[in-house]
Amino acid sequence: MSAKLSYSYDEILAEHDYAERIRRGETIFHGGLDREGNYLSPRSLNRPNAISAWTEELAVRGLPTEVIRFDELQFDFFPNVAQTKCLLRHGARGAMTRILTLVGITEGFGNDGIRALPPLDFQRYFKESIDGSCLSHLYKGLLEAHGNDEAGRGKEVGHDGMWYVIRDAALDNPKITPDMYENLPIAPPPGYGGPAKPAAEAMSANDLAQRLFPTLDPLLEVELGVFAQILAIEIIAYSTFAWAKQVLADPECSAAPEFAPWMVDCIQKDENLHVGYLQCALAEARARTLLDLEGTEIPGEQVIDAVTQRIVRQQKGGRRERLLKYRMRQIREELESHGAGASILREFERLGPAPA
Repeated sequence: MSAKLSYSYDEILAEHDYAERIRRGETIFHGGLDREGNYLSPRSLNRPNAISAWTEELAVRGLPTEVIRFDELQFDFFPNVAQTKCLLRHGARGAMTRILTLVGITEGFGNDGIRALPPLDFQRYFKESIDGSCLSHLYKGLLEAHGNDEAGRGKEVGHDGMWYVIRDAALDNPKITPDMYENLPIAPPPGYGGPAKPAAEAMSANDLAQRLFPTLDPLLEVELGVFAQILAIEIIAYSTFAWAKQVLADPECSAAPEFAPWMVDCIQKDENLHVGYLQCALAEARARTLLDLEGTEIPGEQVIDAVTQRIVRQQKGGRRERLLKYRMRQIREELESHGAGASILREFERLGPAPA
């Protein structure tokens, strides 16, 4: 029996019949638990099987199923686990508070950013059929599910709120100051009206302003670039997941050593779906022939490789170094007001590299 490849909008967004919902106080989170107590991602009754089937369609044809490798964007997290634990053991919670707050803020951008994309009829841009593909389901529920995962839906809290709950539980409701909303590594999407302010070198829509293929429909090139950009953000986040779980599981550093890392793990399981469908959709585009505005054929491999390589390059080098230096300045400033700040800083620097 062949795998199911075509799904309705309702099927893509379908939920499990949860045995139990997840709550903390008055907060209800998306997703839920099965009868054995295992976490089930939201809107995942059919999504995992669908993504697996579309990906397998590429694999059985001997085609790549990924357009960005994890090892291209896996960076050493700063401050590292030992450095972060050092700060927390000495009561210096500012860096951890700031990082978890920024992660929550940027997660919340997901829904607004995805909603800002104009729906495209992708079939008109490809010579070959896209029926029964991941590409054909992007605007049949996949993108909407992604946005809802990130920022919640209705009364259910999504990843943005989950990170805030993790922060408050693990760090015992730390003080949140206005400057924690500044110098974001990712710029808010168009239409955002909140307090967050991006760093000068933040990843933004401007990164996609320079056209790589002037004869392609600009909307198509922009959307392919946005998908690649979101994919890169999701892949980079795995370094954050690993770092956060190790730090927050330590009872010397975390007031919620069981709940906090478990919640991070739930978020990571949700993000696996995002990485899976974005890799698949872009790999499908890479395996096909694109049509430009004049109907001229362009190999998908040429377009997707150029788009993804630009995104990967933008995450490295000076931009990343400047953001890490800003983070180090914040740590130094916090320690300057700490009674044992000088000795803590020396211990911190012995535990791993730190930006000048």
